[in-house]
Amino acid sequence: MTMEKPLNKMYDSIKTAQSPQFFSQLTGGSNVNTSSGWTRRLVKPWGLLLSLTGKGEMELDGESLKIPEGSLLVYKPGYRYTFRALGEWHYIWFHYPIRNHMIGEMDFNEVLPGLGMQVFEGEELSRIQTELQEATMLEQIHRPGWELLALLLVETALQRFIQREQNAQRLSRDRIKHAVQLLTGSHDYRMDEVASLCGISVPLLYCIFRREMGCSPRHYREQFFLRKGKKMLLNTNLGLEEVAEACHFYDRYYFSTRFKKHFGISPGAFRKGKTAD
Repeated sequence: MTMEKPLNKMYDSIKTAQSPQFFSQLTGGSNVNTSSGWTRRLVKPWGLLLSLTGKGEMELDGESLKIPEGSLLVYKPGYRYTFRALGEWHYIWFHYPIRNHMIGEMDFNEVLPGLGMQVFEGEELSRIQTELQEATMLEQIHRPGWELLALLLVETALQRFIQREQNAQRLSRDRIKHAVQLLTGSHDYRMDEVASLCGISVPLLYCIFRREMGCSPRHYREQFFLRKGKKMLLNTNLGLEEVAEACHFYDRYYFSTRFKKHFGISPGAFRKGKTAD
């Protein structure tokens, strides 16, 4: 009795603060899907999916994403995703209302529009699985006040996702900082060398770079050295061959081609008129 009263009081206060339809958005279940055909679903409230065993695939607007075991997906409302199993696929899913204190934290990198994914393993995965299984059981039993308990369990799983996402973003920023130092230094590293020195694969290097910097690492390096070449043309008397070599363009003609494409003027004309932006 002493535990039920505080719980009921908390439930009543939250329920009173929300619209009558607030808790009606809370639904979930544990599924085993063996269908290889696509199933289309419009996600109206927020949603999450924990992939337990097997693999699945999600698609949106022609872009697809493989979902391995241990993946926790969080997806925003308003998207019409399609799902399918790649063999036998066991997962837990929930649609849930979002409370005000969670809204500001639901900022994540999107692997598909509106969709975030983090892969867990070991004890951390077991905890998330237990939390969502208990939330599913509460929905099935349907005792008074089950909605609040289930929502708290779902939010606990979400907090683990958010923490992992924040850690990944910090790690990404550190790796990007290191990659930028390597790309803009005096040594002309290959992309596989840059990735290796940053402790990641080449595809992940490109993925993180595009996400954080808005362009590929190769494009970033070229733009950096073109700007450096522009300053050298402006402030030194070095010949075009020397400027090109200092900027890792070991062919003056290729440097001239890229310079003109980027600035709209040839290096020689710029040096004479110094009018490039």
